[in-house]
Amino acid sequence: MGLSLDQATELEHVGDTLYIGFNDDLEKVSFPKLKTVGGALIIEANAVLREIHLPALERVTKYLHIHDNAGLVVVDLTRLKEVGGEVSFLSCPILKGVRVASASARAMASSYAIQGCGVPAFPGAHIKTR
Repeated sequence: MGLSLDQATELEHVGDTLYIGFNDDLEKVSFPKLKTVGGALIIEANAVLREIHLPALERVTKYLHIHDNAGLVVVDLTRLKEVGGEVSFLSCPILKGVRVASASARAMASSYAIQGCGVPAFPGAHIKTR
């Protein structure tokens, strides 16, 4: 038996990759206590996903990819300080904003890519800091 997203609200650490994808019913991803992902964090191809809230996330060991989420409007990464590899947002056409921990967001990852999203490329005004 798998863990549903509703059951994962107390999750604080993932030892390897966290993958959420190809779900046509998922509207919100929220892990309010998640602090670290020991591999990659990939959220892709969720047709009606509107919100991603990871307010406690501080570190992703590998890369962070948010791709092909046509309904995505906002991503909350207000405490994210470190990503071991690339941060990319691709094909999220109505994405309005990405909230990150500091104005020096470029220092948290090795490279960035934003394409086909409703916000301009890094670095830019779309980055909202707390």
